[in-house]
Amino acid sequence: MTQSATERVTLTAPDISCGHCVQTVETSVGQLAGVQSVTASAETKQIDLEFDPSKVSLDQIAAVLDDEGYPVKR
Repeated sequence: MTQSATERVTLTAPDISCGHCVQTVETSVGQLAGVQSVTASAETKQIDLEFDPSKVSLDQIAAVLDDEGYPVKR
């Protein structure tokens, strides 16, 4: 049985500071093709992602976050 390869990463986004930030991050990244799950936290300032790297790259995800005003550290 073969599963599609998914990658899980945790990114640090120091500018996430409130519920609105969390909602913006989760909505903008969640709309990308290939992103299976995204959970942001204002408390830890981290974003947990699960995505299919054959459909979307980590660079593309980081670019969307940067455009939204939440640059990430890997």
